[in-house]
Amino acid sequence: MALILLTIISLVLFERENEMYDIESANQYLVAAESGDVRSQFTLAVMYSNGYGGVDKDFVLAHKWATLAAIDGNAEASMLAELIIHYMSRQEIDRSRQLIQKCRANKL
Repeated sequence: MALILLTIISLVLFERENEMYDIESANQYLVAAESGDVRSQFTLAVMYSNGYGGVDKDFVLAHKWATLAAIDGNAEASMLAELIIHYMSRQEIDRSRQLIQKCRANKL
């Protein structure tokens, strides 16, 4: 069920975010996300959770960006973070949490 929801959410968002086609877009989102842009954080979460935009599928980074966006009030990101975590190992979850703590310590 979680995989179906993740796929549906991702497809809907991909349609809405049609600029997620190449690595240059991913790099632009990364710059904005690192400066605290919640929409860019969420978009990166979608990209990493599916391997869109020339990035490799990476649930650690997807969870990190979804969680950071969720902390700042993005409800879709909160749902996505909860879905992604079901596909992660304990080590991946720990790594994501470390990255989140590092970002929060740097006031991202």
